[in-house]
Amino acid sequence: MGRMTAVRVMKGALKMVLAVSLIASLASCKWKTEHKPATEGKEAPIITSFKDSGLPCFKCHAYEKFAAEESGRFSHTKHRGFGVHCNQCHLMKPHKEMSLNRETCNNCHNMTTITLNSSGMPVNFSHQKHAKRSGCGECHPAVFQMKKGGNRITMEEMYKGNNCGKCHNGKAAFASKDCAKCHNMSALGKDFSYPSKDMSPAVFSHQVHTGIFECVNCHTTIFKYKKGSSGMKMDDLYQGKFCGKCHNGEAAFASTECQNCHK
Repeated sequence: MGRMTAVRVMKGALKMVLAVSLIASLASCKWKTEHKPATEGKEAPIITSFKDSGLPCFKCHAYEKFAAEESGRFSHTKHRGFGVHCNQCHLMKPHKEMSLNRETCNNCHNMTTITLNSSGMPVNFSHQKHAKRSGCGECHPAVFQMKKGGNRITMEEMYKGNNCGKCHNGKAAFASKDCAKCHNMSALGKDFSYPSKDMSPAVFSHQVHTGIFECVNCHTTIFKYKKGSSGMKMDDLYQGKFCGKCHNGEAAFASTECQNCHK
């Protein structure tokens, strides 16, 4: 009898423990339902630091002030007045990840005249004149890289429609073959003298030839735009190359008439 009584007591205690556990579980669920707010109605968290938000605006402004959906206008002028630099707000990787416009560029750059003196006839390029017609984004960085010396600007490339030739094609703007529009041609006022081992120097007059032909008739298919770079020899002339293309006795006096050039 003692053993049976002990079993009944243990069963009763077990039932009591299960009942208490069930009541506690139900109470816990009820508490969560009553006291936890619904996630749908939860307000946006207040972010007050640049580190938390990841947005540069909140480095100076509190997040909650701009959380409401209100219309407004952003003023670049006002922010620049505070001494805020462009790259404090914009991601700028060599000017490629922001929209370029004249006002933005002028904030940092002085858009004046640039002299390109890689050739014997320097070119004065005016940013001011071009900026009045086009925005910075029309030329940079697709046509010209924003790095001095980073572009291979040659007349050959322009004739192909690259670099300046993209617009200076005779349609959008004057043709790139109109050399005097960009280059100071005063250097061509003097005769060029080419030394010879066996004879007196050959004298060449640009003025005489430009009075008959355009620059593109000779450059760069016949002569490169650099003195001495063509490697011209008399044997080449006799074969109809270089000066011999015209000085063949028909279009002009023959290259065999040495005294006409070698004085």
